[in-house]
Amino acid sequence: MSNDGGESPDLEPIDPFDKDEVIEEPPEAMVEPAEAIFDGEKGYVAKEDSDRISRQGFYGVRLDDGRLELEPIELIHLIDWKRVIAKNAAGERIQASDIVSELMGRTPDLWVNYLVFRDLRSRGFAVRQGFGGRLGFRVYARGDKPGTTPAKQLIYVLKEGVSITLDELDRVTEAASAARKKLVFALVDQNGEVNYYRVSQTVLENRSGESE
Repeated sequence: MSNDGGESPDLEPIDPFDKDEVIEEPPEAMVEPAEAIFDGEKGYVAKEDSDRISRQGFYGVRLDDGRLELEPIELIHLIDWKRVIAKNAAGERIQASDIVSELMGRTPDLWVNYLVFRDLRSRGFAVRQGFGGRLGFRVYARGDKPGTTPAKQLIYVLKEGVSITLDELDRVTEAASAARKKLVFALVDQNGEVNYYRVSQTVLENRSGESE
């Protein structure tokens, strides 16, 4: 952890998302699910359905040909909520569990990240991919639109029992500060429950009361 300026990251074990304001994201009723093709890396929704899926919760990225490109976590979530059905390149229907099984070898943190993504979506937030590594997600304030308004919070995903070094804690705290985003740690316990910790900078003082 850096000592420059006498500042040290401080973890606050509180819920920054106000659990009393959880807004459940219900499965879409009475609408035919869209079809998504999973190519082994990402999911793709055809142009004719891309507007509907995107508008339902700011999912995916629109490609030049009109298709909607979905990250694996987004695709798994939409399958679980019965908003899409997925097929492989051969046209065979696949389940969310098939996608998880295929990707876990290459992306061992996929399921942990999905649990955090699902929890954030259940609270009514628009969620986008983060800055790589454990900085898994950018979270937008309710009512804000990705691409129009910047994300307010940056989510660092941790699995219970996996440590983070002080240098890494200092690095991501400074990165969030430079990006003008609030840094939140999402800790996933062994039961799959997600708990959040807000991270802030604390100025340390010496015995004389002066900042170090």
